Parts: sequence; structure tokens; C-alpha cells
Amino acid sequence: MEDKNKEYTKEQAKFMEEDEEERGLKIADTWLYKIFVKGAYRLINKPLAVFRLVKQVIAHVQRYSSVKELTKDVKEHLGVFTRLVHRYATGEYRGISLKGVVLTVAALMYFVAPLDFIPDFLIIGLIDDIALMMWVYKNYRDEFEKFLAWEDEQKVRIDIPEVPAEKEE
Repeated sequence: MEDKNKEYTKEQAKFMEEDEEERGLKIADTWLYKIFVKGAYRLINKPLAVFRLVKQVIAHVQRYSSVKELTKDVKEHLGVFTRLVHRYATGEYRGISLKGVVLTVAALMYFVAPLDFIPDFLIIGLIDDIALMMWVYKNYRDEFEKFLAWEDEQKVRIDIPEVPAEKEE
């Protein structure tokens, strides 16, 4: 059996040995992610383009739904990211800094991009995407938690009074 690490460059193999925070920071510092950040600044004020991105993210998640790297936490973060970006684009929610929303959009763009640090078709190809998303979430956790609280407040609550059970005779 061939060693799977032979499929990766030395840089990619070294990347795999780093902890999640280091990996996320390394991806955030790449020229490719910086291009996505610039694109995200332009995209954020174009609701239709944002909606297309959200649709691509959902399709991408569905395609990789059986991949073990897409853990429950990652799927939850992706859900928060897409809902937040959608609400921001519609103007419903503006309680996040411009930088926070732009880096979130850039992370989503990176996630769906066919070209990135470790190509997604490789066995571990989603590791860099996940590391970047976790890095963004960690660095903007307070803003994401405020969004989740806002989202929870938006839910319609209907109080239904208890009806006493009828006694059987």
C-alpha cells in the first residue's frame, strides 16, 4: 500500500501537522484568500451575487455531506455563515462589523472555490477550508453569537393556553 502523504507536497504535509488555529491563520494569510477578501468587499453589496454564493455553499455541503471532515460543528458554522450573509445582504441584519461579514463571505468563497491550498479532490482536501472557517468563527465568535441571539429573537412564539383534559365518565 502506498503512503498517502506522497500525494501531498511537503508544504501540505507540514500544514496537516499544525493545529487548527495555525492552519486557519496560514490560510488567511495566503494570496488566494486575500483575493477572495477583495472580491467579498465588492460582492457584499450585491444581494443576488450573495444569494448565488449561498446556493453554491449549500450545494457544496450536500456534495461532501458524507465526508468525515464535515463534522456537526463545521456544518453548524456553515449554517450560521450562510444565514448571516443572507440576512446581511437583504438588509435584515447589520449587527456585524463590515470586516466580519467580508471575512465570512471570503471564507464561503474559499470553501466553494475549486482552487485552494489543498485541492478538495484529495482525501484531505477540505481540511484547509475547514481550518479557515474555524479561524473566522473563532475570531468573530462574539459577533456570530450576537447574530444567533438576534435570530432567536426573530422566531415567532405563540403561547397556547393549556386546556384541561376532559374527565371520562
